[in-house]
Amino acid sequence: MQTQEVEPPEALRSIEQTLSRAATDIPALAPLFEAFGPLLAERARLRAKAPGWTGPALAIDPERFGQGAFVLAQTQVGGGFEDMSAHLPEAARTLLPVMALSFPAIAAELVALGAAIESGALDPQTLAAIGFGEPVSTPGVPVAGVLEQTLNFAASELVRPFVERQAQDLAAQVNDLPWHQAHCPVCGGAPNMSVLRRKDDESEFIQAKGGRRYLRCACCSTEWTYKRVSCPACGCEEPDELVNLRDPARVHERADACLRCKAFVLCLNGSELIDMPDLDVAALTMLPLEVQARQQGYKPLAEHPWSSL
Repeated sequence: MQTQEVEPPEALRSIEQTLSRAATDIPALAPLFEAFGPLLAERARLRAKAPGWTGPALAIDPERFGQGAFVLAQTQVGGGFEDMSAHLPEAARTLLPVMALSFPAIAAELVALGAAIESGALDPQTLAAIGFGEPVSTPGVPVAGVLEQTLNFAASELVRPFVERQAQDLAAQVNDLPWHQAHCPVCGGAPNMSVLRRKDDESEFIQAKGGRRYLRCACCSTEWTYKRVSCPACGCEEPDELVNLRDPARVHERADACLRCKAFVLCLNGSELIDMPDLDVAALTMLPLEVQARQQGYKPLAEHPWSSL
């Protein structure tokens, strides 16, 4: 399958502009934006240079897909993303120093992790497995001087640009196929965010007020349409059991929670915004809503990168 490099300037501009607005609007969260901003920018650069899906186009069975068999469940390469481990040492050389500056509390651990990768004490295949959350029993892992929490966080950030780039290619193969599931059509992951977008196609004359709802995969950042009034965790469609947690000062942000299963997902209402913000930064701005939801006993469908910190 032929892939094209995804140019980063537009993505970088979106990140920078959204960060700038967010720091002005929510000064209390400025330290969070300062920490994650450089990380998000470097991830965008790595994603733009990543090879994407290099194998042949997949033979997708539309019937199976329509029944919920996501793309990677139909591959012949083990049901997962292509091996990107060969690219991780180089990615670590650029990403880990950025993370060390952004997160001084774990900087020494990130330096030790980088040294272990360079020396071969932590091989790329094991690093990739950790990034995907797979159990690892290799001697010497976790890396000496690196807490398991730090190792998991760093490894997941290293694989993410390559996962997202491959997902872009794979999602293009099924854009025209119907998908009504709450899990990702590409990798089967759970969503950690939703967004309401305007639909510019006037041919669809019946459109819910506020735009169409999209879920966003926590693993590969793929977006897909989903029912407006429905809990993605349990499928509940009873309005009385679906609640919105809001900050009156930020009317475009909310947490959609379910009284039945006690799950929640962050939601950005971009249907009336002039410019759609970068969604990773937008999720950062909704951290107070995430905290509020957790304090009220709700659990996220999937974690955000900062949740482990």
